[in-house]
Amino acid sequence: MFLRLPPRRRALIAAALGAAAVAAVVGIVLSGGDDDEGAAPAVHANDVSKRATACLAADSATASGGDLFGRVWSAMQTAGAQHDRNVQQLVVPAAGAEQAGPYLSGLVAQRCDLIVTVGAPFGRASTGVAQASPAVRLTAVDSTLGSAPTNVTLVTGAEAEGRVAEQVGGLRPRT
Repeated sequence: MFLRLPPRRRALIAAALGAAAVAAVVGIVLSGGDDDEGAAPAVHANDVSKRATACLAADSATASGGDLFGRVWSAMQTAGAQHDRNVQQLVVPAAGAEQAGPYLSGLVAQRCDLIVTVGAPFGRASTGVAQASPAVRLTAVDSTLGSAPTNVTLVTGAEAEGRVAEQVGGLRPRT
């Protein structure tokens, strides 16, 4: 019967049915926010394990250009497993401190208890992040920095693995 109607009338009926369907969906969505009984709890980015987290950050050229990054990452993983600590890494293309800085700020926002950087771009960016977030501990490995704020530990390649592993093991669980 619908097909026997003139084309103009069919278009009007289809448009009215479409508008009614959209109104119904909008009404359901808008009224659904009032009843929270069956709603899932809000998701938070906090680590529910209460374990401390150590984060490793480097630019992709440093990470692929030598074995220092791999040795530091391996030391962090071993120390994390031995002392029940979370470890994670972030490797991104960053040519300088101005590109690396926002990534380090992201690790601060993720609540990394210790941030270890390898290489010059992230090492240089660590000073700005350290000044903006004095409660965060940072370790800059082979950063080419001569001096740094008090919450940044400067480490060279020869001592990097042992110092970083010691720092990861010394992290305190969260309360």
